[in-house]
Amino acid sequence: MSFSVIACEILDLFRQPHRRPGARMTIAEIDERLGTDPAVAVAIRELIDAGYLVAPDASTVELTAKGFDAFQGGNCRLLAG
Repeated sequence: MSFSVIACEILDLFRQPHRRPGARMTIAEIDERLGTDPAVAVAIRELIDAGYLVAPDASTVELTAKGFDAFQGGNCRLLAG
């Protein structure tokens, strides 16, 4: 599966502290690190639709086992263009 640059950066945020499936991050924390660009919200939705993240509530995203496996295997491929 191919993702936008920002989607890959979001997965990288989960990888940096060696988080495991079920790890949570607030949208505010992601915005703080990547900026409040609307593309961040689109990238989060992209990862949710792919099953890499889930949104237990409106302000939090949670890493799934599929998302964990993706960054462990280096499987974040960027969308062309």
